[in-house]
Amino acid sequence: MKKINLLLFCLLIFSVAFSVYLYFFYPQKIKEQFVLELYSPEEIPVLKNEFLAENELELSASSAYALDLSSLTVLYEKNSLAKLYPASTSKMMTALVAADIFKPDQELMVTGEASTAGNKLPLQSGQLIKVEDLLAALMISSANDSAYVLANHHPSGFTGFVEDMNLKAEELGLLATHFANPAGLDEDGQISNARDLTVIAATLLQNNYLKGLVATPYKKIENQAQGWSYDLYNSNQLLGRIQGVAGVKTGTTELAGEVLVTLVERGGHQILITLMNSRDRYQDTSRLIAWILNNYEWKKL
Repeated sequence: MKKINLLLFCLLIFSVAFSVYLYFFYPQKIKEQFVLELYSPEEIPVLKNEFLAENELELSASSAYALDLSSLTVLYEKNSLAKLYPASTSKMMTALVAADIFKPDQELMVTGEASTAGNKLPLQSGQLIKVEDLLAALMISSANDSAYVLANHHPSGFTGFVEDMNLKAEELGLLATHFANPAGLDEDGQISNARDLTVIAATLLQNNYLKGLVATPYKKIENQAQGWSYDLYNSNQLLGRIQGVAGVKTGTTELAGEVLVTLVERGGHQILITLMNSRDRYQDTSRLIAWILNNYEWKKL
């Protein structure tokens, strides 16, 4: 009996290892078959014309990646593994780490973060603000000062928070991603690619509170006892403009250019689109959404 159990255990280890090997090193069709067997989606996206040339779609973005979430089918990619600056899309990881560490109603005190550079609420030194409000400011209006307040209150301080960001990247298998700060400011060691950002976004969408925030066009946060309030307007201009757009995160810096991760929900399907180093992220995303919907159909297995 012990020999049989050992044999079964060895077969299980081999099966898992071989599946991972297939997924990362074999051609796309074999990868897709592996995904179908693993996740068993009800429908899969199929090109209406299998000979369709992707270069028929003109995008200003240097890198792009589009993924059907239910089947994990890659719908489109362009230099998706190129390492580029992620700008404020880094805040997706900041939110994930903060959600692991803090309780939503926990109050944190603002200190030196009030002088943070770039886009901010702005917070005032000595101000108390709940974690849930910091996350709202982080994901809706992309406030840098919120990111630094969260990071600086990590039990091991700022360094510990950034270390946790990188540990979570490793846990998600993001080999091209590394963080040096929680806001996405251009800095050596702040790097990612379109595929990795898509994985981070897919992970974020599993958190219902964060998923709700990224789809929120406007939210007011306030503390009447302290006498402060902020109007948060979503930095994603596609919300409410294109049917089905429900997030996720914008980013812009001098070195990153325009970055955008977009969730599109149509006909019961969820599509994640990531663009990096774009000159017009909203036009690029609009074109890619139209291209996908015009050239793919979802068929039952």
